[in-house]
This record gives sequence, C-alpha cells and structure tokens, in this order.
Amino acid sequence: MTVDHHQHHLSNEPKPALGTVLLVEDNMRVSEELSLVLESAGYATKCAYDGEHMRAMLSSFTPNIVMLDLNLPSEDGISLCKWLRNVYPHLGIVMLTARVMGSERTEGYQAGADVYLTKPTRPEEILAVIRNLLRRTSGASLTKDPALACWTLHLKSMYLVAPEADVLSLTPKETTTLKTLAQSSTHCTYEDLIDRLGGETVRSSFDKVRLEVLISRLRSKLFNFKGQAFEIKTVHGSGYRLSTPLKVKSN
Repeated sequence: MTVDHHQHHLSNEPKPALGTVLLVEDNMRVSEELSLVLESAGYATKCAYDGEHMRAMLSSFTPNIVMLDLNLPSEDGISLCKWLRNVYPHLGIVMLTARVMGSERTEGYQAGADVYLTKPTRPEEILAVIRNLLRRTSGASLTKDPALACWTLHLKSMYLVAPEADVLSLTPKETTTLKTLAQSSTHCTYEDLIDRLGGETVRSSFDKVRLEVLISRLRSKLFNFKGQAFEIKTVHGSGYRLSTPLKVKSN
C-alpha cells in the first residue's frame, strides 16, 4: 500500500514552473482572473492585496516578476514601484492601471516599471509581456543578441511588442496600417494605405483626412509607449515609412 501511494505521488509531481509572479492587486475578482491566466500558462503565482502584504511575502521569497496595480489602498503603485526597483534592481515590474493618461504612464516608467499595461488586458498580451520580461531578466541581453532586439507586430492578437518587452494594444485599422508599412520596401503612398484601409469599409468612407487622423493617433500611442525609437515618418507629399524594421507575425 505504501509503495502504491509512493508511485501515485511520483506520477503527480508538478512540472517546474516557467517563472514566479507576485501579483499585487486589491480587486479579488481581477486577482483571481489574472492568477488563473498565469497559472494555466505555467507560472507559479502568488497574490498580495496591498503594499504591506507584498513586503511581508517578499521577506520569504523573491519572484521573477511583480505585477503591480497602480491604485492600491494605503500606498499607491508608483511609490511601491520605486521601492521595488531600489531594493530588487533585477526584478521585472509590470504596472497595471485602469487609467490611460500618458503622464501616468511616463511616471510609471520613471518609477522603474519595465512595462505599463492598461486594464482590461487581454490574456495573450499579459503572457507575451511576462515571456519577454523573463527572457530579458534571465540574462538574455538584447544588446548581445541583435536577433531579439526587434519590433514585432502580432496580426491576429493585434499588438506591437517592443525590444524592451513592452506590449501595445492596437485597433484593427492601426494593425493594418503598421502591417502595410512594414511590408513596403521603401515607403507607402497615401493611396496604398487608403486603399488597404478602405477595403474594410465602403471605399469612399476612408480618405486622406481620416488617414492623417489615424496616423496622428497611432503616433501619440507610440510616443507614450517608449516608442521614440519606433516612429512613423512622413515622406513629404507622398506617404509614410517606418523608422525601424518591423517583423510581422500572423498569430
């Protein structure tokens, strides 16, 4: 009986986790949903509900990544982020917020966050961020491996991934725009883009004015998203081009 029990125990040995994540979130529902996403993808996940609880947990273990809500009771995410960055310089820090202010995003990065995500966040975005951050914090230096240091557009999931592991959600039209620009050898004319974007709706409903508004919005998004190295340049009187090569993935 003892032998059977021992064999049964061995067969149920848990697989080693891909990494450990400490989630600091006071909303229980959000916390449970995020834990489920992370655990099912193979990450050992622990949850804290505020800064004090987080510090208590950190005294017994050091995770690979901390996911930190910006609006926590008693102590806000920005001050906790500064503390984490100071005490654990090699930790991956993902900041979560329901607010979309560009100034707060900048403040989050200045406090030491690696990635800034706006809720609600899609599971595939979170997992892409965690995967990229773990690769980075585990010593896969992007400067040593230029193959990793590229911008990637994921068509089906509609997000853009920076070499620094940051992930930006896109609309369908923004995704189409970046795909079209990425696949042109020199630059894209206004006509090319209008034609490609107009294909989703009635041809006449998409024109140069709407294209300029779309490009302007996309540039603002990129600017707030550590995107200064990745720009949409205007080719005077002709169209647009990207400042950096962009890899396109169909997933």
